[in-house]
Amino acid sequence: ASSTTDQIHVLESAIVTWTRQIKNVLRTDPEQALMRDDGEHPGPLTELEFWEDKAANLNAIHEQLSGAKIRKVVKVLELAKSSYFPAFQKLCKEVAHARVEANDNLLFLKPLDKYFTKLQNNQDEFEGLVELFKPIMHLVMLVWKHSHHYNTPGRIVVLMRQICNDLIMQSQKFLPGGEIFGLEPPEAVEKLKLLLRVLGSFKSFYFEYKGKATRETPQNPWKFQNSALFARLDAFLERCHDILDLTQTALQFSKLERVEVGGTKG
Repeated sequence: ASSTTDQIHVLESAIVTWTRQIKNVLRTDPEQALMRDDGEHPGPLTELEFWEDKAANLNAIHEQLSGAKIRKVVKVLELAKSSYFPAFQKLCKEVAHARVEANDNLLFLKPLDKYFTKLQNNQDEFEGLVELFKPIMHLVMLVWKHSHHYNTPGRIVVLMRQICNDLIMQSQKFLPGGEIFGLEPPEAVEKLKLLLRVLGSFKSFYFEYKGKATRETPQNPWKFQNSALFARLDAFLERCHDILDLTQTALQFSKLERVEVGGTKG
C-alpha cells in the first residue's frame, strides 16, 4: 500500500509541475508588452506574434494532454480519488477554451498582417501611410463584428495603442527631433504640417469606423475612452503643435529681418 501511495505522490508532484507550467502560458496577455519599462513601444505586429505564440503553445499543450501517457496519469489519480484530480480536470477545460480563443484571434488578425508590416517597415513617402489607414480600420471593424473573442474593449484598446506606437515611430523617422531646429523655418513648418495632417487623418478614419461599428453592431458599439486609445499619440501631437507654433514664430521673425525700415528720406 505504501508503494502505491508513493507512486500516487510522484504522479501528484508531476501534476503540480504541469499545472504551474500550463498556468504560466494561460496567464500571458498581450497588454504585458505595453507595460514594459525598457522604453520600448511595441507596434501591432507584436500582437500577431503574441497570438501566434500563444496558439502554438496551447496547441502543443492540448496535444500532450490528449496523449495516452498523461491520460493514464489522470485516470490513476481519478481512481485514487486524489484531491488534485478535479483541479487538473478544470485546468484542462481552461486550456481547451483558451486554445480555441487563441486560434480564433490569430485567424481573424491574420489579414491585417500585410498592412501592419507596411506600417512598421514603411520605406516610401511618409504621406503614403495614409493609404494604409482605411484598410486597417475596415479590417479592425470586421474583426470586431465577426470574431468570437476579439470583440471586447480590452483587445481593441491594446491593438489601437500599438498602431499609434508605430505611427509615432514613423513620424520620428520622418522628422527626427534633433533635426527640426536645424531645418530652415519654411521647411520645418511644411514638414510639421504634413506630419500633423497624416496623424490627424488616422484619427479621422478611427472616428469614421467607430460610427460604422455603432450602426453595424448596435448591441456592441465601440465605447472606448479616447484617452485609453490615444494618450501617447495625443501627447506627441501636442508637442508637434507646440514646435509648429515655435517654428512659425521663427518664420515671422526671419521675414521681419528682411524688411528695411526707413524714414521719408529713405
